[in-house]
This record gives sequence, C-alpha cells and structure tokens, in this order.
Amino acid sequence: MSWNDYITSKLLNVTDSNGHVIVNAVEQAAIIGNQDGAIWAATQGFVIGTDKVEVEGKGQIELNEFYNIADAFAHNGDCTRDGGIRLNNVKYFMINFDNEKKVMYLKRQGGGAVIALSNMSYVIGTFNTEKMMTKDNVQENQNNGYCAKVVEELAQLLISMNY
Repeated sequence: MSWNDYITSKLLNVTDSNGHVIVNAVEQAAIIGNQDGAIWAATQGFVIGTDKVEVEGKGQIELNEFYNIADAFAHNGDCTRDGGIRLNNVKYFMINFDNEKKVMYLKRQGGGAVIALSNMSYVIGTFNTEKMMTKDNVQENQNNGYCAKVVEELAQLLISMNY
C-alpha cells in the first residue's frame, strides 16, 4: 500500500474500527515525517510549509509550520514559537493535548484539525463543519469526533508497523 493509499483508505474514505463506513471523514489530510517535515502523502493542495505571517507585536515573520508542530509536541501542546500552529497557512488554536496518546486537537472558525504522532510521522486531518461526510449512507457535517477517530486509528496502525 502506498502512502497515498493510506490517506485515501484510512482518512478520507474508511471503514472504522466499529465497522462504520465513512466517506469524506476529513477535509484535508497529510502524513509527514516527524524528523524532517517531509510530506509522505497529502490530499491535493494541502501543504505543511513556510509562510510569511503577521504576528502581533512582532510584525511579519517567516513561520515554518512543521517546526511549530514539532515544538508543540515537544512542549506538551504548548507551541513556544511565534505564530502558533498553522496548517496550510491557516491558524489553529489548541483545544486539548493528550500526552498519553500523543494527539493534538485544534480548532479554527468553522472546523478544526487533529494531529497524532506515530514513531516516525505526524498524521494530520482537518475537518470543516460546512462540508458533508457520509456515515453508513447517512449524511452529516464533518466533525471533530470522526476526524479524531480516523487520525488516531491511522497513527496507531503506523505505530504497530514501526512507522
């Protein structure tokens, strides 16, 4: 299975551990190396990169999204770098950090994201409450619960495979 197949079959369109068939569980997704930020696979147009951003009191800075994610994981969910957590140049706010599971739960207006740490990667999924997903042929809005479920399950699968 290629890394892109993991995005498609484990994050976007998945049969979860409870047997629910979920289509469009996440809006965007990526698997990136946790040592170097290299993108192993991602949905089209989703980038974890470097951007110029405006930071209050500091002006415009160059923010490396990977470094800020790594910093937040290194500090139990507290990003000590300027600019905070951004994914695909969108600012997110920390809602919860589960140190035992190594999972970060993030919020933004109209959605959020979940980032889980495996042995060698970060598994990232975003959700948009205005977009629809289908669970067992019933449509509902994308949400934190299913985004978290599929991201955490893929991270656990990767851990079991020493990734």
